[in-house]
Amino acid sequence: MRGVKTVAKRVAVTTALVVLLVGCAAPSYIQGLFVSGVSLEVVGNQFAQVSTQITAGCAQKVILPATCEKYRVFGEHFKKTYPIVVGMWRAAREAEDAESKKRAEDVIRLMSEELSKLAIEALGAFAPEIR
Repeated sequence: MRGVKTVAKRVAVTTALVVLLVGCAAPSYIQGLFVSGVSLEVVGNQFAQVSTQITAGCAQKVILPATCEKYRVFGEHFKKTYPIVVGMWRAAREAEDAESKKRAEDVIRLMSEELSKLAIEALGAFAPEIR
């Protein structure tokens, strides 16, 4: 049981940091990151880190099965959609198509927001363990 609490605390702290770093960024800063393409990498890395932590929490049965299932469904969608949208963003940038680039940015932003919400929900499963 002690190992589960240790994993739970590690998952909670890591998830909280990722959520705070991504969720608290100012919109103008995020927009600047899109211009350089940095945010595309950040969102992909955020997904990988949160997935690792949530998978561990689900395997340890610390996170509720319903939350694990929601994340599984989101993860499948993210893995299919994210590379396509990133490709669209890059193509729009190269073609200097501002409208298409903005649409791709909006999709990526929404995916990032959903990822943050799911991470927060998973973090809630650890609240009793942290106290």
